Amino acid sequence: MEKIKIQKTIFDKRKDKPFTWEDIKNIPFEDDDVIQLEWVDEDPSPFSGYWHGEVNRMVEETDEELQERIRKGEEVERFVKERRYESYLRLKKEFETE
Repeated sequence: MEKIKIQKTIFDKRKDKPFTWEDIKNIPFEDDDVIQLEWVDEDPSPFSGYWHGEVNRMVEETDEELQERIRKGEEVERFVKERRYESYLRLKKEFETE
């Protein structure tokens, strides 16, 4: 299995005031980075909410992440196979009695 590109958050910050250049100028940006600066208002109260800044980058997964992805895939495959077998047994029992 080959390594894939995965999204990594390289910057994540909450503030009470809007972001300025000073807040992000030291981030080593790359051309394809996705920058999100937004106001988050979780409560209708006029005194709640915050500014959220995030920078995401697509990077190649590490060897550990690859192994974890393979392990999870095998686990899901086993789970699906078990559910299919259980369905098969239920259907077999249902149609054998007819």
